[in-house]
This record gives sequence, C-alpha cells and structure tokens, in this order.
Amino acid sequence: MILVAGGELDFNLGALLQRMLRRRVRHLSVLLGPKHVPRLTIDLDNDRMRLDGRSVRPTACFMRHDAFLTMRLRTVEANAAALNWYVAIKGWELAHDEVRGFNKRAWNADANKLSNLYLAMRHGLKVPRTLLSNEFVRARKSMRGPLIEKPAAGGELTGMFDALEPKLAAGTPIGRYPRFVQHRMQRPELRVFRVGDDLIGFTLTSPDLDYRAALRSRLKPARVPAALGEKFYTLCSTIGLDFAAADFMRNPKGGEHRFLEVNSQPMFAAFDAACGGKLCDAIIDALAKP
Repeated sequence: MILVAGGELDFNLGALLQRMLRRRVRHLSVLLGPKHVPRLTIDLDNDRMRLDGRSVRPTACFMRHDAFLTMRLRTVEANAAALNWYVAIKGWELAHDEVRGFNKRAWNADANKLSNLYLAMRHGLKVPRTLLSNEFVRARKSMRGPLIEKPAAGGELTGMFDALEPKLAAGTPIGRYPRFVQHRMQRPELRVFRVGDDLIGFTLTSPDLDYRAALRSRLKPARVPAALGEKFYTLCSTIGLDFAAADFMRNPKGGEHRFLEVNSQPMFAAFDAACGGKLCDAIIDALAKP
C-alpha cells in the first residue's frame, strides 16, 4: 500500500492519485487543506501509525512539501502547518528502512543549489558562467551580455539582472541577500526526470524568461542525450536522489546544454500529461516493487 502525503491543493498529487485509481493501485492519502486537517498519531513505543482513526502500515510513501496552502492562505500558520506535516510523515518513512520511498538518503542534502552546481561540474556537466554575490554593481562589470538573477536559496522566479536594482530599491537594505548571477541561456529547455532507474526527458518552450510565470509553455517528450543522462544519473546518485528533475538550457555560443539546477520535489503533472501518464506510471512502478 502506497501512502501519498502533501496538500489537497497540489495538482501534482491529484494527477498521481488519479493514475493510481485508474491502475487500481492500493493506496491511501493524507492531504492537508484549508478546511481539512487529517488526524495523525505515531506511537513510537508500539511503532504504530494511526491515520484518521485507523491503524495503517504503508509499504511505500510518496510526498511533497505543500507550497500551495501558504499561497492560498498567506499566513505564517499555514507555512508552519505544511512544513510540520511534511516533516512528520517523512520522519516516519526515514525511520523505517523497509518502507520504500524516494530520496531516502538525501534528507536535506539536495537543498543547497551552490553545492549542487559544484557537484555537477565535478561530474562533467557544464554550467553557465555563474557568480553568487550581493555586490551587484561589481557583478555587472565582470560579466557582459544578457544576465539573469535568482536567490541563492530559490523561492522566487528567475528575473533579468538589469531589473534587479529597481526591485531592490523598493525594499530595505536587508533585501540585498546573495543571488546567483548567470549568463542567460537559450531555449528549447530540456527537463530530465529521474524516477528510480529511469530517465524521462521533455523539451520545453516558453515566451517567458521563467516558464512558471504564466501557463504558456509547450512540452514535448524528448530523448535524453546518452552522455548527459549518464552524468545526471551519477550526480543524482551522489546526492542520494532517485526521484528528481533537472533543467538544462543551451549555451548561445555552441548550443551545448548547460545544467541549471536539480530539484528533489519537482512539479510533474503537466509533464505527465504530455507523455500520456508515463511519469506517474514510473513513480508507481518504482514504489510498488517487491
């Protein structure tokens, strides 16, 4: 039995649950919502989990940290609720080696984007010319051409570097925290998912700098270049990720793929729809193995 945990507003989990129903996969869900709070008790002494009044013993777990609840309610309490539910269920999974799950060896190890860029280069993946800095005038002087920026820890859409100073001027000095400054790459973008031992690729085209800004991207299944796929697979294994997605864009000079980042909780519903359910099938098959 597979336990699916996260937020009821998360359409990615909705796509996975629909696929499970279609395939008649035995599962249960614990989904937090604005008006729905599941009941959970984990008894350490007796090693029992009670969910909504009944004892359960999942053989596998799939979970996502719920960002949608905070987006809907916009409260500190909602943010704390999403985090604590994720940590509680993930903690139970991590404590039981016999329970199948993704990224069990990467608990928080994948969160540092700078560290992952270094690791990517060490595994032979090429990255864009990159600075991590809050000396933005100095950064502009040292890098020519179109530049993009994004925070060191993520959490914001990618922006054009030349629009950064006006944005910061509207805030306070504390807002000048370190940001990645990189040469702008070109599309089509290549998104590569690793699900267990499988690599599943897509091309992504969008008129927006950050395709998440509006629902205007076009997705198509794509072949993953063998050499790039092998290096990405090895990078994931080094970090401890067996479920992840990475983004690659092309260098304007030469057209080679450049690694941007790896995400251990990627959005996947739209990509799954573009490949006829192949992604959700791969997730289910990896978790349902004996």
